Amino acid sequence: MRLPFALTVLVAAGAMAACTPADTALDGDLEIAGMEPAFWGVIVDRAAGTSAINIDFKPEFNGTAPVKSKAEDGSIVLTSQTPEGDFVMKLKQEDCLAGLDNKAKFDWAVSVDWKGETWTGCAKARKPAAG
Repeated sequence: MRLPFALTVLVAAGAMAACTPADTALDGDLEIAGMEPAFWGVIVDRAAGTSAINIDFKPEFNGTAPVKSKAEDGSIVLTSQTPEGDFVMKLKQEDCLAGLDNKAKFDWAVSVDWKGETWTGCAKARKPAAG
């Protein structure tokens, strides 16, 4: 399973240098994960057209690669269609501290509303969009 590795990356301090990518960075492969209120993660693989979603280390389920839109507040919304409904992630370009010690720094803060809960986490680009 790929996502526990994604969560491990978030726990590791200093996993990513501080930079401020444009929202076009969200057009490529992504790693998105958080620990509030549950351990969760998403690996977006644009070439495969999938989003592999894992919640609390249960078997992952797949959705489509997310469609990008813009919210009224200027944040970026990524929506992945899954068999369990739309998985909607709202991203804001701002410093996001992650990991058990909050020392790993990422460029995108994420919130997800899923089945009556709001989750928070961080995101980073894994691979830029093909261009």
